[in-house]
Amino acid sequence: MAANWVRDAAQRLDSGAEPEPEPEQAGSLAALRLFGVAPGAYGAGVNTLVERSGSWQDRGELARSNRMGHAYGMNHQGEPVQAVFEDSLKHVTRTYLGRSSNLYGLMDNNDAFDYLGGLSMAVEHLSGKAPENFVSWHNDPRKVRLEPLQQALLAELRGRFLNPVWIKALMQHDYAGARTMGSEFLEYLWGWQVTNPDIIKDSAWEEVKAVYLDDKHALGVDAFLEKGANVHVKSNMLAIMLVAIQKGFWKADEATQHALAEQFAALVAEHGLPGSGHTRPDHPMFEWLMPKLSDPLRDALQARLDSALRAVPQTNAPSSISEIQPEATDTPQAAPDQTETQGDQSASRYLWLAALIVLLLLGLGIWRGRGPRLRGVA
Repeated sequence: MAANWVRDAAQRLDSGAEPEPEPEQAGSLAALRLFGVAPGAYGAGVNTLVERSGSWQDRGELARSNRMGHAYGMNHQGEPVQAVFEDSLKHVTRTYLGRSSNLYGLMDNNDAFDYLGGLSMAVEHLSGKAPENFVSWHNDPRKVRLEPLQQALLAELRGRFLNPVWIKALMQHDYAGARTMGSEFLEYLWGWQVTNPDIIKDSAWEEVKAVYLDDKHALGVDAFLEKGANVHVKSNMLAIMLVAIQKGFWKADEATQHALAEQFAALVAEHGLPGSGHTRPDHPMFEWLMPKLSDPLRDALQARLDSALRAVPQTNAPSSISEIQPEATDTPQAAPDQTETQGDQSASRYLWLAALIVLLLLGLGIWRGRGPRLRGVA
């Protein structure tokens, strides 16, 4: 670490930046090792953007959005030092995520891919090579171990989310179970896909399709996901799969693309958009999707999108500001001087009345204050 500090400090002094940094400042910045979000903030910010897939085109945009460039320690209490943070990431070859509990898995919420996935993606973007990613299991202090991220993710995927016993149990909880399947698990699988594309292969998406859409285990899960409000979860699951294909993460064959497109368009045409970051009406995915649909489905889906994009009626607003003249009426108006005089007289009356009230209150207070003493003298 000392050698790295000397190297980093020397590079800062020799950088040719204007104004030239002071030696103490260069040494202090080179010593920074702890980075995080700004004080009071939460999250790297990558997960929010990943789940709004219509707001970005390539992974580089997400890598640059990482909010972890605030320094702590060495007289720094969360000050932004994004350039220092990025310089440090260029030399990273391994990243770690500590797990101290079995309460949550890697695909139970979006924090894991927000931090570890976001960090890995930022390192890849800055250094040109993805780092090795590990999960540090210290939930049992007697058996602390390191596990490659790919091994940990795929074990959780097979052991839980593709496990028919787990899926069957979720189906007993109606919409809450459906939401866990689609609006949570598949969203978080998508997050790992975007941040670590070398880990989530085509086979993962094909297996998800086989289990949840084709009902591989004959659980009735395909029908369950079209029951009542669950249909919106299924629409969102289909949208995520289509976005994965459209953005080039999943190399699905033409038959799969056609089948997913038809199912999605039919559900949206009948039940409306599910309302997610993958199905906003102006999402680029829809432009890619339309040519894959039959004419009736294309028209029905377009009608839904047009309805959702309906412009808010604008009120008539003046294009320029001008003095508004009062309309002429038959009622005689008072002359300006007369109006001003009447206003002055009214104001004077109110002032005299207010002064009288103040004097009365003051006199009452004095009388009440003197009363007891006078009675005592008597």
